[in-house]
Amino acid sequence: MKSVFLVSTILAAATLVQPAVAQESAPDAEAGVATHDGGEGAIVVTARRREESLQSIPAAVSATTQEDLSRASATSIADVARLTPGLSYNSGNAGGLGAPTLRGVTNVTPTTFDNNVGVFLDGVYLSAKSNLDIDLFNLARVEVIKGPQSALYGNNAFAGAINYVLDRPADYLTGRVKASVGTDGLYEVAGKISVPITETLRVMAVGSYSKFGGTIDAVDGPNLGGWDNKWSASGLVEWRPVDGLEASAFYYHYQDRLDGSANYIFTNNCGGTTSAMVNRGGSDRRYFCGTLTAPDQVNVDPASYSTHKTDLAIGRLSYDFGPVTLRYTGSWAKYQAFALQDQHLNTFGGTLPTASRRFTQPFVGPVREWSSELRLESFGNSFLDWAFGGYYYDRKASQLSIVGLGVDQQSKSLNNENIENSTMKSVFGLVDFKLSDSFDIEAQGRWTWEDKDSRLTNHLTGAVLLPEADFSYGTYRVTANWRWADGKSLYAVVGSGTKSGGFNNTAVVSEQAFGPEKNTTVEIGTKNEFLGGRVTINASAYYIDWKDLQLSVPSAIVGQTNPVTNAGSATVKGFEVGVAVRPSTNWDLNFAYSYNDPKWDEGTVDYSSSRQCPTAADCGLVQAGTGIDISGFQIPRTSRHQYVAATTYTIPLATSEIYLRGDLSYRSEQPTSAIALQETDEQLLVNTRIGWVKDNYEISLFAKNLFDARYIVSAITEPEFFPSTTFTTGFVGNGRVIGLTAEMKF
Repeated sequence: MKSVFLVSTILAAATLVQPAVAQESAPDAEAGVATHDGGEGAIVVTARRREESLQSIPAAVSATTQEDLSRASATSIADVARLTPGLSYNSGNAGGLGAPTLRGVTNVTPTTFDNNVGVFLDGVYLSAKSNLDIDLFNLARVEVIKGPQSALYGNNAFAGAINYVLDRPADYLTGRVKASVGTDGLYEVAGKISVPITETLRVMAVGSYSKFGGTIDAVDGPNLGGWDNKWSASGLVEWRPVDGLEASAFYYHYQDRLDGSANYIFTNNCGGTTSAMVNRGGSDRRYFCGTLTAPDQVNVDPASYSTHKTDLAIGRLSYDFGPVTLRYTGSWAKYQAFALQDQHLNTFGGTLPTASRRFTQPFVGPVREWSSELRLESFGNSFLDWAFGGYYYDRKASQLSIVGLGVDQQSKSLNNENIENSTMKSVFGLVDFKLSDSFDIEAQGRWTWEDKDSRLTNHLTGAVLLPEADFSYGTYRVTANWRWADGKSLYAVVGSGTKSGGFNNTAVVSEQAFGPEKNTTVEIGTKNEFLGGRVTINASAYYIDWKDLQLSVPSAIVGQTNPVTNAGSATVKGFEVGVAVRPSTNWDLNFAYSYNDPKWDEGTVDYSSSRQCPTAADCGLVQAGTGIDISGFQIPRTSRHQYVAATTYTIPLATSEIYLRGDLSYRSEQPTSAIALQETDEQLLVNTRIGWVKDNYEISLFAKNLFDARYIVSAITEPEFFPSTTFTTGFVGNGRVIGLTAEMKF
């Protein structure tokens, strides 16, 4: 921890002694990296499904613009999380367990289909965990809306929403081309062009390609952490044939082939004892206790790899009748993912040949979904704004879990398939009462009916289960906003969120389904501008009452897998503060800090750790019936402390300019499981970029992870059946990458 604050202090000092030189925009106090909200650089966001100034919206919203994404070297949802206080992203096993965590609310049971934070593209839900990344070159910005958004966004916006906002075609010929080369075989090229076909028809095309060798040293074969290829192509058509009528069609294709995940198995050092038989836990103990730190090398069989493919289409139609506007949005998507991952890794001395290693297909498979929304709205009125509509969503998702020897996965020890069909129907509405020029109250509500069925197949035994379940629930969000002075406001929010239920692969009929998770959040916040917008200070504090958590419990029948049920509750208390300063028109400074205290409520019992701790005493914990009392323990995959800092300044030259950019992100340790005896280490990552800009041309030198920090992104503990024990796999993150980018705009 001392080293973290030492580095932070050095960077802060270096920033503060910089000369005050030119930059047109500054970071917003509420965003990790974003354009300043004051003056002509103001960001307009659509977080509440209508255009509003970022600084005026009565909610905790972070927005990162396309320019800032590029200059911060952000290329993935994980990078967006590092730029956003309160948000983190954990992934592993080829993305099959990818899950955002927001304000201390996470997906406690990571193998379920649905996350606690919804990810959207222009308001359209993206459900496939392994395909949550979108090529950021397509975007105008990324918005992160904090607090439950289920009433407005629907699908699993339980703790908040991440909304990728597409760039739009211009009414003149314009475009952008950029290319990058870097260390470890990094090559990237991307292009975008917008063309007005007629006065009423505009089109935009975007394409990108990249390859990367990775930075993580592998014992056998080339480095890991990279990809053979990533490429995407998209097209957007907008048509405005008459005043008031708008139509658009968007299509996006993405595919890749990635290296096998850079995984490492830690040697067990605690918990109960087991037989001395050689196992992937590496000892006669059942668990690893302590901090998971990244190794110097990983031993992953080079036959490991994963592929992902996304095809997504969105159509929109709207007509402005004057006092009201009618909008329709329809979408279709197909996601495909395949992974083959070495699961022996560095165990057994790391000397097993490929044919003798266990390979897994970890929780990945195809997903097909489509949605349709019709909304009637009226905004910009003097007293009452309103909107209401209906929504339909249909998804068929597959999840494969296969373990076998060699790349052909012979002698399978696990071969399960879960095909889940889900349909959702909902009605929603909002009203915003403008009680005075400075005070308004908005109420949002949604009622949802959900029908689910599943085909759970054990291909080893031939057993097939066909559970079904129906859920219905309401969600709400009420906001009071007081603009008590020019550029200053106070707001208060109470809202609810719901995360969908699902199914268990168990023969016990009463245990085959589990219900939705629910939360109620209370938040107060303030937004403030000083000195004509040159200083912005925003803050919020919140309390989250989290009920019906989806946790594993003992089955009623001995020998059955522990089913997931709604058995736990938790509480999160936290606050965020962001400060943005523009010392001159030439210099931007930004700092944002998030604190969360996510804890299990009194009386919560964990039943998922019996392999690690046959009795609670084996792990120094307190027994509660047949489980372990975890009252007051920190929720897994959450950090108590997170902060981001950014600075940009520009040195004007005679006919050009030079800019200097620095970004720092920190997250504290994260427990990996309910019993909180194991944690991933803190992460401190620094990115820098130095660029020269002349007219429409830019050349920049960048460093990502400047200090070559080694870290474990996330971890998972899995069962070893012979002997009965567990092994912990950590997913290692990439080290330093240095490169050069050239860009042209026209």
